[in-house]
Parts: sequence; structure tokens; C-alpha cells
Amino acid sequence: MRSVQDPPERAQLIAVATDALRWVADAAVPTSDGATWPVTRAPAAPRTDDLYAGTAGVLVGFAEARLAGIADFDDHARAAVAQLQIQAAADLDRIDDSDPGLYTGLAGMLAGLDIWGQASGDFAAREAARGLTLRLARIAAAGPVSPWRDIIAGDAGILLVLVALGGPGAEPGVSATADRLIAATEWIDGLPDWYARADYPVFLPNFSHGAAGVGCALAAAAAFLDRPELLEVAELAAHRLIKLGKRTDGTLAVPHSIPLADPQAPVSYGWCHGPTGTLRLFEILDSERPGQGWADWADACRLAVRRSGLPERKYPGFWDNIGQCCGTAGVAEMVLDYYQASSEREWLSWAVEDLTEDILDRRTTDESGVRWSHTEHRRPQPLLEPGVGWMQGAAGIAGWLLRLARVEQDGTKAVRLRWPDQPGLQLGAWNDINET
Repeated sequence: MRSVQDPPERAQLIAVATDALRWVADAAVPTSDGATWPVTRAPAAPRTDDLYAGTAGVLVGFAEARLAGIADFDDHARAAVAQLQIQAAADLDRIDDSDPGLYTGLAGMLAGLDIWGQASGDFAAREAARGLTLRLARIAAAGPVSPWRDIIAGDAGILLVLVALGGPGAEPGVSATADRLIAATEWIDGLPDWYARADYPVFLPNFSHGAAGVGCALAAAAAFLDRPELLEVAELAAHRLIKLGKRTDGTLAVPHSIPLADPQAPVSYGWCHGPTGTLRLFEILDSERPGQGWADWADACRLAVRRSGLPERKYPGFWDNIGQCCGTAGVAEMVLDYYQASSEREWLSWAVEDLTEDILDRRTTDESGVRWSHTEHRRPQPLLEPGVGWMQGAAGIAGWLLRLARVEQDGTKAVRLRWPDQPGLQLGAWNDINET
């Protein structure tokens, strides 16, 4: 058990996050167009411009810094913007040989540009993102752009970016992409699910690769296109998740995989394969069909996470991750989302006193800055190389710390960045930062 400590002060959160982003910024690799980032700072680590591990996600970290009033990383952010604009345009020119995914490629670059523009007032970056999105929409209207169907790499994530950034001109691409997802549906006892891709016949039904994420994308497209039949499929997907994950204690936790990859650990709790992400489908359904019980199922997901025992590492392999995708930072974001919507201070207390303390306790600090290492207990050397980017690295963890500092200062109305894959989160209306 961790020792009881005083909750971290706002100044400490900002200081740790700033040192982490300094460590991230120092990893930049100059290019002819701007700068790109490696996945880790290990020698010969691969470089990528994606949202998951590379430049686009790093730019989101710098956006969180900008919202905190920290301008130290603006030069690095501008270099990232330049790189992403050139790379995204090049990927559109060779779409058949590029990765169009939200977290793995092109669509995530567009999301990163837009998120930076929200925080910084860089209207040119937002306009570039929207113009490039319209190009992607035209390509998507003409035919498939990805063999994947999921949020991470496939049509579901692409669909959400087209809806969020494309505007009315994206409608043909949105409609065609939604139709392809409907055509790819696997029906099990009258309820829909999706394989992440046709040649991978395992259901991963939670948010990142299956029914929760695809359902969320279809619900967003239904509202955008005024196509209620898409919302009906999304509702059926939610019923599939309830059937798979409803527990006798009133919580909801859908199995990680079907068939189970690891029967000893059938349930995960993070954004990717657990209730933290899966509840997003119930949230968007509640926003589209209020009063029909969907909010109760979102609550059931939250309670499953709360009662799981995390962030305590109860056994090897349980809660070895600190990041946005699979770990503590991603759970903490979900908790803060709920606090900002509900004003229930017990959830803020959990985010501060348990989740954030876990993040701070597990950091590495030296003269080069702050970073975090995840653990893979099955490896001979279980401590993994610290990641740089958003979903598994220091940029994403620093982003969480800065968001928490903002809430501690401004309360439930603190500004939040708008992500394309979180369309159901409601707080009146999204803050459209520096929109003109």
C-alpha cells in the first residue's frame, strides 16, 4: 500500500509537467519542414508523426501547456505544426500507401493540428486541419481508405475526425464511411460487433478496437447526417456491451477479448480495453437519447473502475501502466470528465489523492527532466523504456497534470480540449477555444 501523503499542490503539478515536457521537447529531431519525434529517447528509436506515440500527440501536450499559460514550448509546437501539415498533405497525395488512422496516422495529425489551434489561437493550424480533412472526406467518399474498422487505425476513428473537423462539405465522406462500417458488421444473436479488421477474427469489443468505439462513431455520424438508422445500430451495440459485461453488483466491465486472450485476466480497466473508454458510447447515446437509461450504464462503467482497486498493483500485470491509453492518466482523465460534469467532489478527491499520487510516485527525475516507465512483468527486464508521446508517454501524462492544475484553479468550468473521439461528453457545450 502507498503511504498517505498530502495531496499535490497546483504548483507541484505544473512544475512536474513542465519538466516532463522539457524532456519531451529535447527529443525533437529537426526535419526540412519542422520537427518530428521518436517513440522513445533510446538510440535509434523509430520516429513517427502520429497521435499515439509521435509528433501529433506531442503537439497535444504542448497545447495543454499553452492552456496553462506556459509558452516555453511554442517554438517546438510551431515546428510540429509545420511537420504535420507537410506530412498530412503528402499522405493524402499517396493515400493508398499511407496510414489514415486516428491514432496511427493521417487523421490523428489533423486532430493534433486542430487541438493545438484550440489552445493557442493558431487559426491557420485549424484551417489547415479542416482543409486537409475535406480532402480526406472526398477520398473517403470515393472508396475505402483503410482495411481497419476501429478507432485506433480504422474507419471509426476516421469517421469521427470527418464529423468533428469537416463541416457540411464532409457529408459524402461521412456517409460512405458509415455505410462501410455497417456493411462490416458481424451480428451475434441479433446484436452487432466488429472485428478490428477482416483477417483478425477476434472480438475486442471495448473502445479502441470494437463495438464501443464503432458504436460511438456511428452515433456521431447519425447526428451529423440526420440518419437515425445509424443511431439505432449504435444502441444495439450498446446492448451487446451490456449483455457481455453486466455484473451482479451493478457495475459494467466488458471482457477484453472474445475468445479471451488471457482467462486469468478477463477484464481490463483502461481507455483502450476497459470501462474507461467504453462508457463514451453510453455518454453519446445519453446526449442523443436522454432519459433512456444510458447515463446509468456510463455510471456502471465508472463504478467498475472505481471498485477495481486501481491504481494499487495487486498482482504482476495488474495496473503496470501509467499512461493515457492503458493506465492511470487515462483513468484520471475520465474521472475529471465526470467531476466537471457532475461537481461530485469525491471523484475529484480520487483523481487527486490516489491517481495523481500514483503518477507522481512513479516518475523518474534527473537533470534531463521527468519521465515515466511502464512495466511488462513477462519480460526479463520488466521496466520499459520511457515513452515520449501522448498515449504511452510523458507528453500525455504531463497533459493530465496540467489539466488537473487548471481544474484546481478554475473548478468545474475549467477549459477542456475538444477531441474528435469524445463526442458524447457534455458540459453544456464544448469550449470552442479562440474560435473566430
